[in-house]
Amino acid sequence: MLFHFVYQWASLAALLATAAVAIWRGAWPERAGATAMIAAWVLSALFQSSLQRWGVKAGVMTVDMLLLAALLPIALTSSRWWPMWATGFQAMNVVVHLAVMADAKVWGWAYYVAGSVFSYLTMIALFVGAISLPRRAKPRAD
Repeated sequence: MLFHFVYQWASLAALLATAAVAIWRGAWPERAGATAMIAAWVLSALFQSSLQRWGVKAGVMTVDMLLLAALLPIALTSSRWWPMWATGFQAMNVVVHLAVMADAKVWGWAYYVAGSVFSYLTMIALFVGAISLPRRAKPRAD
């Protein structure tokens, strides 16, 4: 089951709103970023285990690393500013996983909060980047 908790519904709603704006207003960088984030959310939900309380969530960490690998080329090839921010926030999300691997004292609530904060910041970067784009001119009917 994908939805164990209310925060998962909130996360999905935030992501779908962000992706809708990115697809509606954006060009290829926003659409590619939105697609990668949706895929990462679905895969993370599939790999999420409510039974695992301690240690690194290897499946979620792998998905986060794949999202980072998808955002990095967008950041390096796009002329937009938001992919750099999103990539940085996603890199911090991966660092949180690595911190849990390095020190077993980092766990539980801190692991969840840090991961959630950086995930939302990644979405916010895409959202702000998409809404800050100028509107596309409508074709003239001359």
